[in-house]
Amino acid sequence: MGHLRLRRVVAVAALASLALGTVQGGPSAATPRLDDVEDARRRSDDAAAALEGARAELGSARGAAADARARLRAIERSFELVVERYNLVAEKLLSLHADRAATELAIRRLERRIALSEADAAAIADELYKGGAQDTLEALLSSESWADIEQRIAIIRFSEAARREVFAALAASRARLQEEVTELDGQRATVAEVRGRLAELAQEIDLKAQAQRDEIARLSAIVAGAKRHKALLAERRAAAERQQRRAEQRWEQYQAGQAPVATTLPTGAMGGKVMTLTEAYGGGRLAAEAALSQLGKPYVWAADGPDTYDCSGLTMWAWAHAGVVLPHNSGAQFAATARVAVADWQPGDLLFFGSPIHHVGMYIGDGDMVEAPYTGAFVRIGSAIRSDYVGAGRP
Repeated sequence: MGHLRLRRVVAVAALASLALGTVQGGPSAATPRLDDVEDARRRSDDAAAALEGARAELGSARGAAADARARLRAIERSFELVVERYNLVAEKLLSLHADRAATELAIRRLERRIALSEADAAAIADELYKGGAQDTLEALLSSESWADIEQRIAIIRFSEAARREVFAALAASRARLQEEVTELDGQRATVAEVRGRLAELAQEIDLKAQAQRDEIARLSAIVAGAKRHKALLAERRAAAERQQRRAEQRWEQYQAGQAPVATTLPTGAMGGKVMTLTEAYGGGRLAAEAALSQLGKPYVWAADGPDTYDCSGLTMWAWAHAGVVLPHNSGAQFAATARVAVADWQPGDLLFFGSPIHHVGMYIGDGDMVEAPYTGAFVRIGSAIRSDYVGAGRP
């Protein structure tokens, strides 16, 4: 506003100078009529007012666009959190399946041991049935010496001990089998519970994805409208500035006794940025090249390639091409990697965002990262500088 007041002072001074020139008999050919001066002054005031209005409307449009982008980012963070919870539960389900398989194998082995023990017990029972106590007594009475009797008694005691051992082992195996069966039943119940949780999360993800698509469409319309309005206001602002410059130029020309001259506006060009992958350590370079090869492929939650990805699925897939196995969860990837300072970032390093962590991208150099951002978007290159950055990790 101070700048506008200064311009108006210049305009008033010009009016005074023009009026003085008329009184003192300046060159009549270069002196405008009073109506022309008043008209030029009005155009200058109108241009200044239009410029201020355009600036205010442009600021409002920028604010609306910024609000729209902030709301969209909030939806993205909410969606990423649910997807990462799903990935974590899916990892737990895989572990439960492995535990259940191990328990089932242990049960099958116990069943075989019980079958063998039962066969041994049956043989002993059959032998006792066929021989019986009478045969044992006859064997003792038919002994020819006391030493022979002691030997036969020892054999009988050994047979009895063996029998008790077989039946004790059989009872222990049956008890262990019951424990394994009980554990297996618990594991099956846990698997069913986890599957139910996965189904709930999948439904929640679908609902959030639809809400996200709806919000993206709505906000995209707002942003597009704001951009159109911004372009319109920018043109109005430029026109107002040109008009004000012409008005000021007229004052100067009136003072100098010159005719107005035509002016032209310079045209500008927008330069492009060339992205290059900077020098990197071997595994990081391979992982970064693998991730960049997937640019343009769609985001799908819980996907890990080769045609669709979510954020941690893309980084897991890319690092697998460098021979490194990572879990399919951004928080788990953070825990599985070594911390790297911002000043030491190299292509291939993983950048983590959110609290709790719900997004991961891969640094590629020049302050950029490759990422699978959210449903409806595609694998892309974006800025690695974000306010919700929590740390970097190197596999």
